[in-house]
Amino acid sequence: MTEDTKKVPERELRHSYPDYAAAFPRANAQKPIAATNIDKTACGIKRPSHQHWPLKAEDTSPLQWWRTLPSDAFRDAEQLLLLATLERVRVLRGGDDLTAALGGDPAAAIDMAFSLMPIETFTLEVDIAMTALARCAIERKSAAALVMAQIIGLTKFDHGLAMDLAASWYAHGRRYSTDPGKFSEAGTLLLAAILERRHGGGDA
Repeated sequence: MTEDTKKVPERELRHSYPDYAAAFPRANAQKPIAATNIDKTACGIKRPSHQHWPLKAEDTSPLQWWRTLPSDAFRDAEQLLLLATLERVRVLRGGDDLTAALGGDPAAAIDMAFSLMPIETFTLEVDIAMTALARCAIERKSAAALVMAQIIGLTKFDHGLAMDLAASWYAHGRRYSTDPGKFSEAGTLLLAAILERRHGGGDA
């Protein structure tokens, strides 16, 4: 297991969705990192609305939208195309876990996404797993949205929009969370982990 993998929240999130904070390393919460409240950070990012977002859905495959589009860009048309794409993948690829993830099971999707971390190369396997996770997040599964924010925030992208994307998924998850307090607590630890990774020489 690599050092980066150890810093990634464990898979226990899939076992206790409401208890978001339990999925993050407690050590991160004890380190004095400035602006550790992700609610303030997410609200403070002046990202453009989906109408003015620099990357467009029509420029990439639906399997790449998870790493190019913010959560509010997934309107009805994009959601339908995303579901159709996942259905085609499900027909072509077997395996119970993959089938469950592609079918919208958040536990399976979270498990599959975590198994690929840290993400260093955008393979087809990664895009399929993250698209399945995005589908669950779009369907108002707040734990999936939190994991989307975490993974995106810890991944290096050429476009430099990782924090904007992560903040959009965090805000989306909090909007539909049944326990915003616990969600924010987990988000604070998430932001600390992201900032620690970046300040330690990761994605800038």
